[in-house]
Amino acid sequence: MSPNQADSPANDPDHNDPGFQTVLKALVDVYRPILEEDLKRAGDLAALGAEAEKAPPDCEAEIAAAQRLFGQFADEKVTLALLPPQARELLGPAERWRWCQQHIRCCIIFGWLLCRRPRSFRLSAYYLYRYWLCVRQVLGTPVTPGKLSDAEHRDLSILVAALAKAYRPYLTDQLATTDFTTGLPEAIDAGEVDCNEGEEEAAEIFERLLTEETAEALLGAAAFKQHRHEPWFWFCRCWCLCAIRFGCCLARARNLIDVYRCLKAYWRCLRECFRPLTCQLTGPQGCVTEQVNAAIPALVVPITGTAAGAGFIRYVLEWSLNGIVWHATNFVYPPVPPVNTMQGNTPVSAGLLAYFDTTLLNAGTYFVRMAVFGTNQAPVPCQIIFSVFKKDVRILGVGSNTTLSAPWSDPAARLVDNVSALCARPASTEEASFGGTCLQVLGSAYIAGCDDQQKIKRYTLDYKAGDEPDCTTPGWTNFWSVEFSTPAQYRAINMRTDTSVLTAVWTPDCLVPVPFPPWCLLVDPQGLLSPSSWNSVTNPMTCQLSGLFTIRLVVEDTNGVSYCDTQRVWLDNKPITALIRIDAVPKCADLFISEFAPRPDCSVPWELPVSGIAYDEYIYESGFPPGVSLTTRPNDNFDHYVVSVTKQGGPSISIPIPGPGGTCFHGLKRVGDPGTRCGLGVVGPEMIGVLTSFDLRAIDPDCSLSLPYAVPAGFTTPRGECCVYTFGLTVYDRTARPCGISHADSIWPVKICNDLKKP
Repeated sequence: MSPNQADSPANDPDHNDPGFQTVLKALVDVYRPILEEDLKRAGDLAALGAEAEKAPPDCEAEIAAAQRLFGQFADEKVTLALLPPQARELLGPAERWRWCQQHIRCCIIFGWLLCRRPRSFRLSAYYLYRYWLCVRQVLGTPVTPGKLSDAEHRDLSILVAALAKAYRPYLTDQLATTDFTTGLPEAIDAGEVDCNEGEEEAAEIFERLLTEETAEALLGAAAFKQHRHEPWFWFCRCWCLCAIRFGCCLARARNLIDVYRCLKAYWRCLRECFRPLTCQLTGPQGCVTEQVNAAIPALVVPITGTAAGAGFIRYVLEWSLNGIVWHATNFVYPPVPPVNTMQGNTPVSAGLLAYFDTTLLNAGTYFVRMAVFGTNQAPVPCQIIFSVFKKDVRILGVGSNTTLSAPWSDPAARLVDNVSALCARPASTEEASFGGTCLQVLGSAYIAGCDDQQKIKRYTLDYKAGDEPDCTTPGWTNFWSVEFSTPAQYRAINMRTDTSVLTAVWTPDCLVPVPFPPWCLLVDPQGLLSPSSWNSVTNPMTCQLSGLFTIRLVVEDTNGVSYCDTQRVWLDNKPITALIRIDAVPKCADLFISEFAPRPDCSVPWELPVSGIAYDEYIYESGFPPGVSLTTRPNDNFDHYVVSVTKQGGPSISIPIPGPGGTCFHGLKRVGDPGTRCGLGVVGPEMIGVLTSFDLRAIDPDCSLSLPYAVPAGFTTPRGECCVYTFGLTVYDRTARPCGISHADSIWPVKICNDLKKP
């Protein structure tokens, strides 16, 4: 069981108790010669200085001082006076437990050494090593420092690893305290934090260290095998824990009054070892909200109470939805880290028993029961009932895109596109953009638990210009709202969970279907929440919703409590411009190949320039948000353009477009400028650029085979004949428009005459 140093008057010693007086006298007798020597030194300062210079402090002197203090404390008589009657009865004849008594001296020294100076993990590991040497010495299996056997080295490694495991939760808690200091000044000022702060947390390190697993490494395999089945073996552990605390207390004692208080706490602690085996579940109570535990990681509900008492071995928790079928899964026992899901191996007194992992469980009522196991005792059971409150409020996607660059809970998470490699452009992952008249917002707006006393009342969607992770700032514009009020609306089918469509509206639903006319006996006109969409083009004339925005989801429960989440989103409702023309001839005019191939040499290209505009407006051309420049994606949302030629009644071919990586069939840069901007009208002259050039050899049956790309059958026109060909330009951007198009088109038809002479 866990020794508890909290005030327990029933276990406090009577100052006049003969047994307590015997132990107190023995302890004071240990200090008396040391105090007398110091008093003598105080009368001869010259001798004091000489003695100090002659014997500088070192580690062995510290160990020698500890041995002098506690090496003979306490003998059998004093020990029997110290122990409670239950311990004397349990232990029996002294020769049976003398090894434990000698071991206890090592425990006192270990606590005294640890608490004499600021504690670090490496220093604690060193004192653990000295403790181990002490234990092996008193057990008659001494270890030679610097000459460890393989088995001894393995045992020491086990102990140091166990110390690290026991120490880690303490360090994690201290780090968390330094990271989150909110409320600490008020707690200090209110007296909630004082000079006793941290004593219990430090003691818990010893609790976690001295387990059955480490006992074998501490005692040695042979001694552990010899003593582990003694009926009082558990008490030797509890006695050692009390002794470590006793030694730690004495290390901080400033005078004999403090020494007296330490002995009083030691006396009390030993009697606490014999509390009856106790099973008590105290929390949670009522309806409880899940917490995030990053170390597991999981959504959890802390289970608190007491699992302790005489002969404690372990405790096990189980949960149920109905009190009939029980599950031992989903519990994570301290310390955390690591993650132990099997059982609690350390006694707990009015503290954390385990974390109940509810990440994948539903809201509702849960039964939790515990069984505490002790030596030669029937398990002691207890049970508690509580309700888990769940809230799932998050925006997970827009349109069909749910790919986030980071976990949704990260304010910096962005919706991204995986852009494929194209020609000389490498593959990349870029922030996505969205637009059009039918955008869907995806996510969860779910609240449940507390026996339906706390559930969703409504949820709303708002937007605001810029990247704004704070839900509480002003300036939001509402664009969607859904109210819940009727029993039909509260059905599970209407709950918005995971990646549900949040842009949804109430529609009729058949509540009582039948397999014959009229097919439905009861219809609720607003019983089904059906997917809909948001028109992000609120004002096409001003391009109002083009830019970086934040969408906010606010969920309000029936108690008036609100929860929110935000997601930054790029909106692009600016137009794409596509214009193609053949400068050599007007649209629909005749074009003669001979004008471009005066000598019909098949080895030389017959170039026909193709001009036009392939342009997608930048989302911002000035006034950029932080971290955004003109060419930052998705502000620069241009993707590519393609140029094709289609024969009337025949096939089409794509025209190669020269680029930095060589010839490709996709143009990766803007060409020209329309001279207009969305919402601003004309801002400059129209600028026509060169899109590519068309090799007219593709028209001639004799020379088409000389091209570096294949010309499909039926595309050519024999010499002496004419046919209509349509030049087409398609310009694409990267914006996702679920019910629109993300490209613009332009055509330029001409009649091409193959007026070359026949061979």
